[in-house]
Amino acid sequence: MYELTVIIPTYNEESNIERIIIEVDAVFKRDKIDGEILIIDDNSPDSTIELATNLKKTKANLNLLVRLEDHGLSQSVVEGFAHASSDIFIVIDADLSHPPALIPTMYNEIKAGHDIVIGSRYVKGGGIKKWPIKRRIISLGGTVLGRFFLPTVSDPVSGFFAVRKRVVEGAPLKPRGYKILLEVLGKGNWEKDKEIPFEFVDREIGSSKLKFKTITEYALQILDIARYSFSHHNSAARREWRKVFRFGL
Repeated sequence: MYELTVIIPTYNEESNIERIIIEVDAVFKRDKIDGEILIIDDNSPDSTIELATNLKKTKANLNLLVRLEDHGLSQSVVEGFAHASSDIFIVIDADLSHPPALIPTMYNEIKAGHDIVIGSRYVKGGGIKKWPIKRRIISLGGTVLGRFFLPTVSDPVSGFFAVRKRVVEGAPLKPRGYKILLEVLGKGNWEKDKEIPFEFVDREIGSSKLKFKTITEYALQILDIARYSFSHHNSAARREWRKVFRFGL
């Protein structure tokens, strides 16, 4: 049993996989965290699996799960929730767009009593670097839609977050697309969240996996969370709107 599991979903990340594993493990060693690195791979046809398997020979805390069906980033993360060997999870991208140096900060905030800790691009101190205007517009549109359901969260579609196991355990998650945090916020069992700023840096190596299908999957996810919120009076979305309404009064 580890103190923390860092879940890294991968697909065709042969250019980044070694570096992200080495950097996360270095953070564990530096901050004396008994942490697991869990790679969840969607059966990459490149050398991702081979490189991760080779690193396992020297890193006892590295585990690899290869998924052969129902591929997708959100599905991979949920699979990671089920196979993690700890009660605290951190989800981070393999392409180094999220800084591993913030892992201890997120972990300590969870230990301090928060249920979810979100790496936010939109709170003071956060930002986005090296992103083309098209991706900025798509991301901003997705964030605005997400905040309609969760108005107190500035970045509900962030891919960099920490969460307690009990938040997602038993939650009726329907993973699809890339925005798994929104699903966790909309359907998970949580009360206390915190956002910490980080600067998102677009991948330097490899290609983005954003496709038109991603946008349609996000629209379907929004509709599903809306239905869930209306039919479950104790859902997080309804609770957050009640907070806003009381504050408005």
